[in-house]
Amino acid sequence: MGLFPDQNSSASHFHRMKWIGLVVGCLAKFVTGSLFVFNVYEDAIKNTFNYTETELQLQSSLLNIGLGFGFIPGKIYDNFGPQWASLGGVVVSVLAYTLLWSTPKYVSFYQNKSWLMAIYFFLSGLGSVFTYMVALNTNVINFDEKHRGKIVGLLNAFFAGSPSIFAVIYYHVIGDPTSTESFSTMMLLFAIAFGITDVICMVFLRIYTKPTDLLEQREMRSNVSSEHEGSTTCCESMNTVKREEGTPLRDLLRNADYYIFTLMVTFASTVGLVYVVALTQTTNAMNFSSHNPEVVLIVPITNALISVSIGVFSDYYRERLPRLTILIVGCLAFVVCQVLIVLLADGYTWIVIATVFCGIGVGLIWSIAPTIMSEYFDVANLGRNWGIALFLGSLVGLGAQESFGAFYDAAKKDPSDINCYGIECIRKGHMVALASGILATILGIVLFFKRRNSGQNRFERFE
Repeated sequence: MGLFPDQNSSASHFHRMKWIGLVVGCLAKFVTGSLFVFNVYEDAIKNTFNYTETELQLQSSLLNIGLGFGFIPGKIYDNFGPQWASLGGVVVSVLAYTLLWSTPKYVSFYQNKSWLMAIYFFLSGLGSVFTYMVALNTNVINFDEKHRGKIVGLLNAFFAGSPSIFAVIYYHVIGDPTSTESFSTMMLLFAIAFGITDVICMVFLRIYTKPTDLLEQREMRSNVSSEHEGSTTCCESMNTVKREEGTPLRDLLRNADYYIFTLMVTFASTVGLVYVVALTQTTNAMNFSSHNPEVVLIVPITNALISVSIGVFSDYYRERLPRLTILIVGCLAFVVCQVLIVLLADGYTWIVIATVFCGIGVGLIWSIAPTIMSEYFDVANLGRNWGIALFLGSLVGLGAQESFGAFYDAAKKDPSDINCYGIECIRKGHMVALASGILATILGIVLFFKRRNSGQNRFERFE
């Protein structure tokens, strides 16, 4: 697994390999970010297969639920290491995107089977989260805790900026954004990108233990072997050491702070998900579809800029400004975003402003939340703990997205129409997201004062 380096490992070898791992992690995060360009090709799906908005939202929801099953690759990562997790990414991602690539060849078959295409999207999301976990966990473990905000922020910047690049490719390189051929080509591109990237992860991503830590681990393994009077192998000793690391799940589930924090992240991530996926449907409903190639770039670009800067900022001020405070600001950005859309979506300028606030919220949540999770609830179990949060977020996101689709379809003047026009088509759906943002903010404030009263409003781990 690469958990324990060779005995000849030196400080320079560790330093060099962890930086190579960071570069590979950035590549993996960039490819994984393709998950959030569903809004650029959803019109092609709707036009090709004649799906309703509710059916379309189901497919996007299942894509996100696949990402939400992060506890599966997270557990595989925690138990078996980055190589096996990367292998899982290769198999699942290539299979899923190959199946999606083939769907336009059988339009008549899939027109009445939107649920089957939704399953393909679920597998795409699941394959993506294997790659996501490998990139995030490996680099969080390899780098010193004092740089954790910068590392997570940098990785998230590639994750965040990726959709803008893929959107440009889709709109300006592949061709007509509403055509069947464009959708098929995009799926083939994703299959190739994930296949190549996951193989690179298998080759280069390892957990490179520091030389000073390695001496301690060798001593621990030696003690384990002595206690068993030579009856255990080296590999068994290493597994014994590994099992002693981390927090047992039963202890985590007794921690009220974990529930509050996870629900806060769940409701906050739901707002960003609903807004980003429904963005082109919102502009289409308001007759601003000609601006889609530009408006879909706002969240990824804003997200990337915020991710890089907030990582540096939160590390520098982590002893004076709790990261939790930054997370609450992200929730408030989501609330402002949704208020603007609910009240003023009939003005394109307001849509742009709301989208910028959404990008700020997404950048803060996805950069700071994994960092807090690793610091407060044990980095050794980051895959499991963050995976649970992703899973809960996907379930709440499913309900919010399906609500948006149902309200959108109900607002159509003619039920047989594919599209709906007017602010009433999107208002109620965004109000659901607004409620989610308000809940996230309340939970964040509750957790902040709870921790302040117990003297824990710093970066130390929860007890």
